[in-house]
Amino acid sequence: MSKTKAGTHRPLPTTTAQTLASRLRYLREQAGLTQEQVAGSADVSVQMVRRLEAGTANPTLGTLHAVTTALDIAWTDLFLEIK
Repeated sequence: MSKTKAGTHRPLPTTTAQTLASRLRYLREQAGLTQEQVAGSADVSVQMVRRLEAGTANPTLGTLHAVTTALDIAWTDLFLEIK
């Protein structure tokens, strides 16, 4: 295995990214927040929030922590099944 950053950084599997995206969008809408509000509270770009909700971002745990803190939820809530 390569020891470069590119060699150790792995993208999320497509199904995981889409599940995460759907869950994030659902939780944001349940909180009554806009993408802009979440981005501002999380100190990330609106583009990042849009990419997260589209399933095209490969977020770090730090980014997920910031976004879930802005939503006032635990980051583990992103991985719970939508009921």
